[in-house]
Amino acid sequence: MAFLVLLPGISLNAQGDRKVELTAQEILARVDRVLDYPKGLLRGKMVHILPNGRTNAVNLTGFISDADYLFTFSTDDRGDQIKVLFNFRGEDIWVYNILSVKLFHKLGVDRYDSVLSTNFFYIDFSNADLQSNFTGKITGDALINGLECYRLTLLPIFKGGNYGMLTLYVHKKDYIPLKIDYHDNDMVIFKTLSISQTMEKGKKKFPIRYEMLDVRKGTITILNYHTLEENVSFDKKIFMHQSLGTKP
Repeated sequence: MAFLVLLPGISLNAQGDRKVELTAQEILARVDRVLDYPKGLLRGKMVHILPNGRTNAVNLTGFISDADYLFTFSTDDRGDQIKVLFNFRGEDIWVYNILSVKLFHKLGVDRYDSVLSTNFFYIDFSNADLQSNFTGKITGDALINGLECYRLTLLPIFKGGNYGMLTLYVHKKDYIPLKIDYHDNDMVIFKTLSISQTMEKGKKKFPIRYEMLDVRKGTITILNYHTLEENVSFDKKIFMHQSLGTKP
């Protein structure tokens, strides 16, 4: 230790800072594994609740492979409305409007468009890796619903989106992200996501109930995944944006 102190240009504080950064990235890697969609046919429902108590329901079906996901969103009154394709583990987003027969490639700020007027954006469904898109720093500890959590600040690597920063609260025991605060580019919180229920399949635990609050509008969208069929095989063509106009 004395030898390290005497060497010119060596900073013990810098080494400590580096250790914290590596630990934060390791936490993000574990969070990414928790958030990964389970492979198979995934069905769920979103309920969007307005401040006056009125509700709108959206049904969704997800075809999940290793690196590609295809979601179909529908409502009871209008049937299937859009298909959303996420390629390369959510990094590339395509939206096909079934009613207008139009295909859109969501790039830049367009990825932050709302999914059928809910509080979830297309990028929220992408499940793109946090560790690949943000730099993380541990900023303290917190209690969420009585559970001990790490608090991390995440800054986007690539600028130009609607999320200027995320504050992530991760359960210390199993690395489930219990809460995420979304800050705009002025660093003001405008959305909050809470994960209140998980499911375990084999050795994998993944969230099945999300609650997204829009602080400014006073609306909340509750997303529940209720059905998972694991032993399902898909034709790889359904994960090509050229095939979105066909029925999977």
